Order: sequence, then C-alpha cells, then structure tokens
Amino acid sequence: MRAGLVICMILASLINAVPVLAQGTNLPVITSPTAGQVVQGQVAITGTTDIPNFASSEVDFAYASDSANTWFPIQSSTNSVDHAVLGTWDTTSITDGDYVLRLRVTAADGTFQDVTVTVKVRNYTALPTSTATVTPTQPALQIPTAIVLAPTPTSTLTLRPTPPTPTALPLNPASITTSEIYSGFWKGAAVALIVFFLFGIIIRFRRS
Repeated sequence: MRAGLVICMILASLINAVPVLAQGTNLPVITSPTAGQVVQGQVAITGTTDIPNFASSEVDFAYASDSANTWFPIQSSTNSVDHAVLGTWDTTSITDGDYVLRLRVTAADGTFQDVTVTVKVRNYTALPTSTATVTPTQPALQIPTAIVLAPTPTSTLTLRPTPPTPTALPLNPASITTSEIYSGFWKGAAVALIVFFLFGIIIRFRRS
C-alpha cells in the first residue's frame, strides 16, 4: 500500500514538471518578415512572445544607419502569443531604406529579451528584378582556306612628253636694221656736206 502511494506521488510530480519544462523552452522570435526581406505597404509582423513569467511585449523599428539607437513604437501588448501577429507596421509613412525591427519581451521580474531583424522598405523605389545571366557561346574556330590570286596584268601607258613651245627671243638693243643703216648713211652724208660747205665759206672769207 505504501509502495503504491509512493509511485502515485512520483507520477504526480512528473506530470506537474512537464508544463514547466515546456514553457521554459519558448523563446521570443520574429517569424515574419525575415532578415533582408523587401517589404512595402502594411506589413504584418508575426512571431512568438510566450516565455516564462511573461509580462509584456513591444515591437519597434529604427533606421539601420542610426547610431543613436532611436526606436519608434509599432505595437505593444500584455498578452503573450505563439506564432501569431505581433502588430501591423505601416511603411507608407516612412522613406525607403533599410530598417531594423525589434521585438522586446519583458518578464515579470523586469528582465527582457530582444530579437532584431533588418528589412528593406521599398514603397517608392523600383523593386530589384532578377536578370537571367546569358553565357555567350563561342563559335567554333574556322580555319580560312588560302586562296591564291593571280596578279592582274596592268597595262602601262607611256605618254610622250609634249615638246616645249618655242619662245621668241627678245630683240637685241645693239642690233641695227637696214632702214636704220640707210637713214644713218644719208644723215651722215648731209652732215658732211654741211661741214664741207661751211668749211669752204670760212676759207673764202679768209682769202678775201
């Protein structure tokens, strides 16, 4: 009778211990969106906040490039969830860029656990499209066939030089024409006659 009572007590302790172990294994997690995901519009954030001694949870976002660690609230709750919606994020009111989502779950003793996920907001920027990579196929090398071309005879036309046009020689200023010879002769004769005439007159005056 005592052995049966002991067995019942052991079984009862094991049954009571199972929920505690199962509850202790739950950790806060963001299941959607995932790290690096491109989001736009109204984004449903899902995850788990069911931890031991759960007190509250909150979902916030911050600029990925913000070194000041400034967080903006999205949703807070005092009810734990298991793989359910944590809140809805309106991304149309912010600029496109990289953002960090943070899930902070606070326990009853004041301790908390944080989970972060970095996502890309693209409401006003064209979404990247995957471009198929086309690998060019190199054509087979073709060896050109040598073609021997016979030289084409060319006729050479020899042109005779054009004889130069004779150029008239300039007149020699020292040359004397026949008419000039006759003219000079008669002028000389006339001068001689005049000289002789004058000479004869002079002689006659001297004699007289």
